[in-house]
Formats: sequence, structure tokens, C-alpha cells
Amino acid sequence: MGTYLTPVAPVPVTGMLMKAQTRMKVGTGRLYASLVATGWAYATYTVSIGLQAGQFFDLGILESLTFSHKPAFEPIESYNVGDDSLYEVTGEETMISAGMRQFDYRMLELAMGTGTMITLGSEAVIPFGGGCNMQRRPYSLEFLNDSCWAPTSADITLGIMGGAITLYDAIVQSGLEWAMAGKESNTVPLEIQAIPVLALARGYRLGIVYVY
Repeated sequence: MGTYLTPVAPVPVTGMLMKAQTRMKVGTGRLYASLVATGWAYATYTVSIGLQAGQFFDLGILESLTFSHKPAFEPIESYNVGDDSLYEVTGEETMISAGMRQFDYRMLELAMGTGTMITLGSEAVIPFGGGCNMQRRPYSLEFLNDSCWAPTSADITLGIMGGAITLYDAIVQSGLEWAMAGKESNTVPLEIQAIPVLALARGYRLGIVYVY
């Protein structure tokens, strides 16, 4: 077989193992009021990694967390191409699903969708129903690999040490589904869906996945 298909011993890949500690941050202002708008990545590509200091609050204590991004592909029809060899992206869906054991009271306004929070000193009232403007915010999911086999330096060729997933603009798609039961710790499920920022270039409109 020469030098092309020579069998070799397996290469250890323990540095790629992930045991993530996560933190979910919610922007207090829309888009660039909370998104990072400085640094080399933003100046070069208009890419925001994370949220600005003081412009966010923590979502709360997580019970479960899932991030998903699903592009949809369809073949381009053509008379002179016999096979379906040309494709285009016809749609994308980016979603974060979180089960919350404890959450910041400001999430109630966002989960109501069109509700508006009226702060009365140390109290708050959220009227809802028939509103026009969706409550939209950027979100940042930050994680750190604390596995025993995690890399000791920020070198992605050795494995993922940590990272951040930033959604530039998003809504709480699920609304507020709050099922309460006596003698139990109740969980609030939230589905957060990204909305494209059309002012940005194609390929940059939903968010970023940053790893180090």
C-alpha cells in the first residue's frame, strides 16, 4: 500500500473531551447597547464576542441547556447540471433551550413577549396583551472546560479550553410556560430564538461561536 494507506496507532484525543461549566448572560439593552463593539474581531469583521461589562444580567441557575443551529440546504435547479451538485442555504434556525431552576425577575418581561415592565421602587408590574414590539435582547452563553483532560493553555489545536456563543438579537420563542406544583422545585422552560440582523453582512447576521 506504500505510503498512502499505512496503518498507524490511534492518536490520543483526550484534549477534545468537554466537561463544561456554563454561564448565560442576557443583555439589558438591544443590540449594540449591550454587545461588545470594540476589539480586533469587531473592527475587522464586525463580529461581537460577548456582552459589555455592566450591560447584562445573569439568566439564573440552569437545570438543562441546549444550543442548536440547523441550516436548511436545497439543490439549485439547472438544465445543464445532471446531478444535484449545487446547493444553497434556504433557511437557518438558531435556538437555545434552557430549563431554569431560578431566574432573574427581568426575564419575566422578556418571556411575556410584548409585555412592558413598570418598576415601582422595589416592586414591578408587567401588563401584557396586544403589544406591537417584541422584547428582544442579545444573549451570551459562556462555557469553560473543567475536565481533567482539558488543555492547559488556550490552544485549540490541543482541544477546547472554553468559549462563548453570542446571539446578536433574540426573542423568547416559548413565551412563559410556568407550571407550578406544590412540594416541588418548579422549572421554567425557555426557548430563545435568534433573529437575523439584516444590517450586517450575509454570514454574520445571527451570531458567533468563539472557542479558545
